[in-house]
This record gives sequence, structure tokens and C-alpha cells, in this order.
Amino acid sequence: MAISMDTIVKLPPAKKAIILIVVALVIVGLYAKLAYLPQREEIRRLSSQRDKLIKELNESRVVAKNLEKFKKEVAQLQGRLNKALKQLPNEREIPELLKNISKLGKASNLEFLRFRPSQERPKQFYAEVPLELVFLGTYHQAGVFFDRLSKLPRIINVEHFKMAPSKKPGAQTTLQTQCVATTFRFLEQAAKKAK
Repeated sequence: MAISMDTIVKLPPAKKAIILIVVALVIVGLYAKLAYLPQREEIRRLSSQRDKLIKELNESRVVAKNLEKFKKEVAQLQGRLNKALKQLPNEREIPELLKNISKLGKASNLEFLRFRPSQERPKQFYAEVPLELVFLGTYHQAGVFFDRLSKLPRIINVEHFKMAPSKKPGAQTTLQTQCVATTFRFLEQAAKKAK
């Protein structure tokens, strides 16, 4: 049976209404499937992206508002780091530190009998660098040396401290002092692994 316009026009009004409703539903269904639903999904995706960007913008505004505060905080932390690095030298600065200790001893009029760095002892993020010292001098000269040693910017611990009269003939007021001066050095690789 062929459907033509004449057969549709001759149909009763109720059937014409059903055909019209079916055609309208097909058109609406095609529109929804081909145009509305994809655009709705795109709108949902873009809205989500917009909300995310608004959140990032607000966070950036807060950071920008506090930027000067953060810069000051970074400067303070950098100062603290520089101070800590002065107290805890790295590998390259140890020979210079040993030279400074030797100069302090000579400036205090001490006669070094032994000035020997010992084997380094690694710890978590630093290493202990012991330095065995044996020197001759008066009690006050030794006190001046230790005072000057304490004023160095580096951390230096003096351990195993012994003083005894010198066995050098004719030197009654001279004392022989033995000690281990331990300084520390920063282990960069261990600190990176710990992070």
C-alpha cells in the first residue's frame, strides 16, 4: 500500500493527529539525539572546567594577595638556610675549616704536636669529621684557643679533653693538651634521599 498525500488527507482527523504526533516525536527524538544531548554534555564539561578555573583563580588571588608575605618568609628561610650551611659545611669547605683551626692555634701561641683528621663517620644527613689535636701551651693559651674555636661560625665539639704537665725539659708551666675536635659536614645525597 503506497502512502500519498491524498490518502493522508482523506484519513479521519484522529488518525491525522496520531500521524502528526508520531512525525513530531521522530523529529524531536532526532533533534535530541543529534543536537541537544551532545551539546548538553559539552555544556556540562565546560561548566565543570569553568568551576575548576574559577577555583584556581581564587587560589591565585589569595596567593597574589599574600605574595609579599611569602617573599619575606622565603627570605627568612633562605637566611636560616645560609646560617645553617655556615654551621654545617659541605665537602669543599672542610679543608678551609682545618686551616682556620690551625691558624687559631698558632695565633694562641700553641705548639702543635699532632694535628690529624680522623676517618669521617657518616650519620643520617651529616657526617662527623673528627680532628685529633695534641698541642703544647700554657693553661691560658689553651683557654684562648678554645674560646676562639667556639666563636667560629661552624659547629665544633671538643671531646676527650686531657691536660697534663709537659714532659718537655725546662717547661714547667707548659701543659700538653689532647682532645678531639669534631666538626660536621652536610651530606647532600643523604638529604636528597630523605626527602
